[in-house]
Amino acid sequence: MSGTALHSQNEDLREIKKKSLAGVGSLALRQVGIKSIFFLGNVVLARILAPQIFGIYDIVTFIVLFFSSFGDVGLGAALIRKQGDLSREELSTTFWLQQLMVFAVAGIAFVAAPLSLAVYPSLPQVSVWLIRVMAVSFILMSLKTVPAILMERNLDFNKIAWVDIAENLIYQAVAIMCALAGFELWSFIIAALVRGVAGVALIYALSPWRPVFYYKFSLISESMRFGLPYQLNKILSFVKDAVTPLFVGVYAGAAAVGYVNWARTLAFAPLIISASFERVAFPTFSKIREDRSLLTRTIERSIRNMTLLMFPITVLMIALGPDIIRIVFTEKWKPGTGAFYFYCTSPMVIGILLPMYSAILSLGKSAIMLKMTVVLLCLEWGLGIPLVLQYGFTGIAMNQPLIASIFLVIYRIVLRSEDITLNIVDNVKWQLGLAIITGIAVKFVSLNVLLTIATLPLVFLAGCALFAGLMYLLQRETTLEFKEYALSIVGRVGQ
Repeated sequence: MSGTALHSQNEDLREIKKKSLAGVGSLALRQVGIKSIFFLGNVVLARILAPQIFGIYDIVTFIVLFFSSFGDVGLGAALIRKQGDLSREELSTTFWLQQLMVFAVAGIAFVAAPLSLAVYPSLPQVSVWLIRVMAVSFILMSLKTVPAILMERNLDFNKIAWVDIAENLIYQAVAIMCALAGFELWSFIIAALVRGVAGVALIYALSPWRPVFYYKFSLISESMRFGLPYQLNKILSFVKDAVTPLFVGVYAGAAAVGYVNWARTLAFAPLIISASFERVAFPTFSKIREDRSLLTRTIERSIRNMTLLMFPITVLMIALGPDIIRIVFTEKWKPGTGAFYFYCTSPMVIGILLPMYSAILSLGKSAIMLKMTVVLLCLEWGLGIPLVLQYGFTGIAMNQPLIASIFLVIYRIVLRSEDITLNIVDNVKWQLGLAIITGIAVKFVSLNVLLTIATLPLVFLAGCALFAGLMYLLQRETTLEFKEYALSIVGRVGQ
């Protein structure tokens, strides 16, 4: 390679790094706001509405998602990964194919909605119309596909983040106002519709792209070869997660679904970090996938930085779990405590698994991901059903530690076959050990001091400070690396 070509490649890599860090920053900083809005909104709604209302809404959402999952062929991910520019004709073909499929599936959902009462006899009659109205909200979501593709390809996550913030603010505000007005279950549905309309209007205001009346299937046939296995993988993932609304909902009732989904939502709160990372990692890893050494270092660095945040936050949530439930959500949610503890194991491992998953996907291994999703589906149902029958709805969360461990092994094997060998233990051992020590200290405090709404956040922050201090004293290099990474994300370094 000539000196000029090498210089050009290095410049490209620096630009990708700069834009990806800025993308992580835009998403991370704004996702903190979004998740805070979501968390506070859910706290208010959880105090107003009964667990059964949440459970009914989750079941209705599951039914609509089941139909809508067949309204996509994975073209979004395929076009994000595709090298080179995308033509206007190619984008318009994608848009019209997407709309054709979504409208067809929504029509089927509208007609088939009454069948939900046969599957879930405990659902109220109004659920039929709730399903139909929710189908409209998913049509609105599909209209955003192409503008979102273009923004992600350009690593323009700042605009995406602002759309997310606006949508979530609108959703939570409308849902809370409707709940206070006594709309109960309809609060969620009305909020989803208003959010959908606002999201479409905003993303088209921020994007110069507009569809044209052009359709030529041959333009996207190659992309579908990647997209179809990718989308089938998503459908299987959906079926995997359906064990809660489908089996638990039928066997234990809507209230049990409400408890389980509440527990998972609370336990997965640290995944705010991974939510930002996931949207940036796939397009970023895709651009550097040919350089295996660079990709390996990037994955390991991502693991170090993600676990440095996710380990202590998750451990502190476990230590303060009973106090969080009692003070923030009230005792009516206490039956979900056991499921909450088991679900907390997932964020601990996601900090390691997600960078590995994004790397595998960026290498074009969607078929392998499909096979792994089939394995995961079998584990979720094969372990989940007998555990629920034995231990009640808490059993559905008991399989999380085992499944996470199995996939850690599988991901390592797949990456090793692509000449990517990761040293996971050395990159996480200090974060894990010091997080556990911090959790023990905080638990001791919570057992000896009656925490209140004022002191609970102070104890949590004190735990974070203790972990940060221990990391700085014992692993200064890792701490400084994270500091540099964080400052780069918010734009203070490497401008």
